[in-house]
Amino acid sequence: MVIAILMAGGKGTRMNSDLEKPLINVNGKLLIEHVLGALQDSSLVDEIIVATSPNSPETTSHMEKLDFPVVVTPGNGYVADLSFILSQEGFKDEIILTITADLPLITGDIIDLVLEEYHKSSTPAMAVMVPVELFREHDLRASLVLENLVPSGLNILRGKDTEQDEEVLVLDKIELALNINSPEDIICLEKLRGYSRR
Repeated sequence: MVIAILMAGGKGTRMNSDLEKPLINVNGKLLIEHVLGALQDSSLVDEIIVATSPNSPETTSHMEKLDFPVVVTPGNGYVADLSFILSQEGFKDEIILTITADLPLITGDIIDLVLEEYHKSSTPAMAVMVPVELFREHDLRASLVLENLVPSGLNILRGKDTEQDEEVLVLDKIELALNINSPEDIICLEKLRGYSRR
């Protein structure tokens, strides 16, 4: 069974907005709803849980109205909040796909591709990375670069332990590179929409 945990509890301070980041409108849809749609379109994701925090109470309320299961984490950062979620019941040996709420271009097909690659792997965890060259090509700012690779915000692990041997899957896909972290990223997204129409 594959459980997707959609991480939506960050402060989003770089957006310079009164709105919580997951609730910012991007291309006529809330940012979080782009990612939810992709998870629902995946043929391999069995369950979706939205992880919010005291930083994102309006996101919690919106997700509950949409009838998505919500776990309110302490809001102490990605790893701490993920550990909190996995300490709850029901995660003994499940495949856990974690994804951030700020990937508006992500699709169900890409999520399925990642899960298919994971099923071929012999390691319990997988980190999905994007080549830094893709960021340079599209004038995107990478928040973290590790040996010419940038974390995508999509990872997989098995069961409750957040520290596991992991395989790195490198995908040269703009859908995994464009995280909306600042107003400039929304401008980049608009440029990419024009770019993709050519």
